[in-house]
Order: sequence, then C-alpha cells, then structure tokens
Amino acid sequence: MKRGIIAVAWLSAFAQASYAANWLELENNEPTSAKAYRFWGFIQPQYTYNEGSAVEGIAVPPALKVYDGQTSLNNLVGPDFSHQNTAQIFRARPGVRGVIPGTGDKMNYFLLAELGNNGITEVKQSPNSYRYTPALTDATVTFNTSATRIRVGLGRLPLGEEAMHGEPAMNYASLTNVSDQLLNERFVDPYYSGRPEVPLFGVPMTQMTLSGLAGGANNLACATPGHCMGALNDKPVGAFRDIGIEAYDWFNRGKWEYSYALMVSDGNGIEYSNNGNYDISGRLQASYVFGGAGPNRDDASAYVWHQEGKRNYNGQDYTRIREGFGGNYKHDNFRLGGEYIRAKGMIYYGVIAPFNDIGGIAFEPVDQMALNSSDTAKGYYVDMGWQFMPKWEADLRYDNLDKLPNSAYDERLFSTVTYGMQYFFSTNLRFMVNYEVRKISVPNPLAYLSEPAAIQANAHTQLTDAAIIAGSIGNRIIAQCTYTF
Repeated sequence: MKRGIIAVAWLSAFAQASYAANWLELENNEPTSAKAYRFWGFIQPQYTYNEGSAVEGIAVPPALKVYDGQTSLNNLVGPDFSHQNTAQIFRARPGVRGVIPGTGDKMNYFLLAELGNNGITEVKQSPNSYRYTPALTDATVTFNTSATRIRVGLGRLPLGEEAMHGEPAMNYASLTNVSDQLLNERFVDPYYSGRPEVPLFGVPMTQMTLSGLAGGANNLACATPGHCMGALNDKPVGAFRDIGIEAYDWFNRGKWEYSYALMVSDGNGIEYSNNGNYDISGRLQASYVFGGAGPNRDDASAYVWHQEGKRNYNGQDYTRIREGFGGNYKHDNFRLGGEYIRAKGMIYYGVIAPFNDIGGIAFEPVDQMALNSSDTAKGYYVDMGWQFMPKWEADLRYDNLDKLPNSAYDERLFSTVTYGMQYFFSTNLRFMVNYEVRKISVPNPLAYLSEPAAIQANAHTQLTDAAIIAGSIGNRIIAQCTYTF
C-alpha cells in the first residue's frame, strides 16, 4: 500500500504547487513499478525587475564615498550581480532515477545535475568575477530494509520546510530571508589582498573579531595575511544538501503519519571534500492526513528539526547550530503554514561594502562571517495560498529575519512581504508572478555611543552609511515559468 501511494505521488509530484507533503517519502524512494532508469528534470526561466535606486548620501570616508551613486548588491540580480533587471535560466536540472536491477526493489538511486545560473553554478573568484561550473546537486543510493531506510551520498538535509521542499513545486520564486541566509549555507575562506579592508574605521564588528586580529582606530588594513576579518566566498552555496548517510522512515497509524530522519554528513555542502568535521541533522514530523496523496495531499502537519556541527575557519573550529519548528495545514483549495528558525555561530553576514568593486581607493567588498557561537540570528515566516479557480492560485507570505541581535552595533533586520499569483497551464507547465516588498533596517542607530570615545565619531558615520545603503533597497518583481519533464 505504501509503495502504491509513492507511485501515485510521483505521477503528479511536481505537477503543481504544493505545501503539505512528506518529502522524505517523495524524494528518496521509487514505486515498485519503477524501471531501471527514468530520465526526468525541470527547467525554470526567470525574469527579475528591481525597483531599487542607486545609493545616495554617502559623504565620508573617501574609500566608501566613491560608491555613492552606485547600485548596491541588494538591487542587483544574482548570481553574478551585474544587472539590475535581467532574464536568465535560473534552474535547469536534468536527472535520472530508478530501481537498481537485481535488488528486488530494495535499492534505488537518484541523480540530478544543475546547469542553470544560480549560486550553485556561478562561483565567485574575486569581488567582481565568477566562474560557471555545472554541478551535481543529488547523487544518492537508498537501501530499503525492514528496520529502516538508509540513504547514502549527496542529498538533501533533513532541515526546515523550505529546505526540504522540492524546487519545482515551490510556491514562490525566492526563498525567505531566514531560510536563505541561515540554512542555505555559504562557505568562506580567509582572504587578504593588501587593499584597505573592513572594518572601515577600525570599529570592530563584534562578532567577526578573530584571534590575532589587531584592534584600534588605526586598524585600516589587515595586518597579517590569513587573519583578515574579510573572507572571499569562493564555493557554491550549500543548497540545503550535503554528503553523508541518512536513516529515515515513516509509519501510518490510521489517518496519522509519523516520519523521522537522522543524517550524519560532511558539513561541506555539495562539494566533494571534507572540512575535518561532521554535522548531525535530525527531523521529526507528525501529520494528520485528511485525504489524497503526494505533494498535494490534504493534511495538518507539525515538525521539529535540529542541526549541529563545526566549521574550520583560519585553523580554528567554530560551532554551528541551526534549529526550528513549524506546521502546515492544507485542505481543499486553502493552505496555511509557518516556521520559526534560529541560529548560533557561523552566520553569514554579507558583503561589506555591498557593491561591485570599482578599484582604486575604494574599500574592497569582501564576504564576512560571524564566527562565534555567541553570535545569533532568528526569524520566521508565515505563508498562505488559495486556489480560487482550477488553474489560478493566489499566494501571500511574510518573512522576517533578525541577524545578530546579540550585538547592537551589528544587528540588521530583514523583512519581505510577497504577493504571488500562479497559473497552471497543464500538469507539467506552470507560470508565477511575485511582487516582493522588501526592507532592510539598522535597528540601533545610537549603538555608536557604546564604542570608545576615540572612535565614536567614525562609528556614528559607519552606522549612518549602513542605514543609507539599507534604505536604498527596492521592491522586486519576479516572473518565473516551471516546466517539468
């Protein structure tokens, strides 16, 4: 019976948008009728239009003032941030999957590659240059035993709902701030070029201070190569995936379904290398199934998850913790869901200064990471959707991220309201339009008063400049088509 449900689920797995689902079941297993191989995949052309304006009002210091009149990265389209408005093939993922012959349907495999333009394939080599490299996003083998199911290889981590959600079935073109910035891991390395680097005025960003890094008002450049606060983001994003081994399964008790997953992984994303440490990730979910099957079944679900491990930066290990809980409800043509996520340690702060490098005396844009376990972030999102006609669906989502509330000087708030509309041409062709109302703010503009008197004036200027840059962010329109094959 269970495998029959899987068979039905995969016939329509990515046919239309979804919310309530058991992704462990849908993405890791094959029906008993599956062949030895089946080619499949999806493609997502996308057009993005940013309404944001160029930054205006930066007066000092000279090394930052030269960016006045430039467009910040917040208003440019990734992954290469070269245009404010652009059309591109955002995702293009061909794959093959099936049952391994001669195993009595006890073993199946899953392969998927990424050929599109995104943070997986476009990898930064310098502040202004990127290299395009197609990559595998999934390469797993699953063993179905009487005790549990074991999946080995490169695959999706058992984390939050957005992290588990199959990309062609996502209801929005963009991830929430909280899932993208806290769970879609960025990997950065110490970086030194000899040019003036942050902190701009010698005002230490509390969470980024490293052992051996000199402080003080004269710290205008990194004194020792390898001990810079800046870092170059020179690897693909983690894409909610890792290489490891996962034990998982699900059980049905009447209308109730219970699922679990426990994974030990390298902690290095989709790259085939290891940082010498390991992550442990786990997720529990309970669902009351009203009816249906697959990603479009009607149910009410609650889940909780936790991830913990270490990352090596500049020869030192730092603890990285991510955890959260949430719930979903889907019945008939209406869905409602939300999730709360919090993080400790190894929090990606962003590019400072947030511009494309213009050289000269300008501060060099470098990626920064909040390293210590005392550094925190938290956020949440609430989402709802209503399929008001057979081919039309209206969506609404609010997400909020509070990054580094432990440091008043460094804290930043992110919020986005997304209005969406979807049209389903057929079971494998869907079109959506999203309008995102975006805001970034500096919540503590008087935090400079806590700095030493000798640098308070410079600290005030730095916070003012940060607020000016944040205030330039504009709303965004994204049109996306999803075709599955």
